[in-house]
Amino acid sequence: MKLDAIQYIPHEQPMVFIDQIVEANEGYAIAELSITTDLMFCEADGLPTWASIEIMAQTVSAYSGWLGQQKQQSPKVGFLLGTRKLHLPVAYFELGQTLKIRVEQQYLHEGLGQFSCEIHYEDHVITALLSVYEPTSICIKAMSLNES
Repeated sequence: MKLDAIQYIPHEQPMVFIDQIVEANEGYAIAELSITTDLMFCEADGLPTWASIEIMAQTVSAYSGWLGQQKQQSPKVGFLLGTRKLHLPVAYFELGQTLKIRVEQQYLHEGLGQFSCEIHYEDHVITALLSVYEPTSICIKAMSLNES
């Protein structure tokens, strides 16, 4: 399986940090990202590893979008609420390298979820727990009415 990730997330370039979904099922997803100069935030040394949070969050979003597509639903907006236990052993992901990102659903109830996330890079594994929220369409409509 190699699926273009952008069709599963509600993002557009240049704010896209995963290239493709390479595996997905009911409990987890695996995505890949090639580190290129086209990536937002990329510097001469490569992509700063602090972008790992967004990379992980977009992989969670792609997982959710993939699950939704199995039910004929389009990708939904979600929110990153927080992260725990993030450890960054290196400062940059070097240009030309490919990251493998794995997210596994630990908990999901009424749109509130927690995911165990890993980024495999060279000999390193960057891990974190992400807390996320995917509001219902009713909540989104209410938020947009309050902005008017």
